[in-house]
Amino acid sequence: MSNQDIQNNDPSLGKWSIALGALLVVLGVVAIAMPFISTLATELVIASVFFSSGIIQLIYAYRSRANVKSLVFKLLLGAGYIGSSALLLFYPLQGVLSLTLAIGSFILVEGILQAIMAIRMREEESGWYWTLGSGLFAVVFGVSIMLGWPADSAWILGLLVGLNLISDGWPMVIFGLAGTDLFGSGPQQPQAS
Repeated sequence: MSNQDIQNNDPSLGKWSIALGALLVVLGVVAIAMPFISTLATELVIASVFFSSGIIQLIYAYRSRANVKSLVFKLLLGAGYIGSSALLLFYPLQGVLSLTLAIGSFILVEGILQAIMAIRMREEESGWYWTLGSGLFAVVFGVSIMLGWPADSAWILGLLVGLNLISDGWPMVIFGLAGTDLFGSGPQQPQAS
């Protein structure tokens, strides 16, 4: 969300941007303070998502069982999701290794895309360099994860996910502060002379 979006829309968007950005920063600090727990929590969340996806696929397979051609595919897909979640839960260290590599790749791609977005919005947005900084931090984090893999996988994932949350949160706070009078009624409007 850009500063211009905040100023042109609902006045409460600036305050929401600040609140949500601050929440991301706080969650990032917590993740950094407890990197091993953050790593395991990340794995647990992903395992839960896989398990839920598998259950949804199995329900969908049952509900659409009249179409025999796709039934087997849907059942296999649901079983694959549930099997993946079981592997993550029963073999957490191997799951951490795999997730560390996958999340490192994701953070790297996210950073590249943020940097490209920042460069594209530099003519329209005065604070574009904050988004560029966030993207460059994400690129560094992604590369760091991959360079430390597999030896640092037990703690680096939680640490770098925390740092990434902080780097995603502070531009939201900055944009919110730039477009909101925190002690007034919303976006600051230029004074007529």
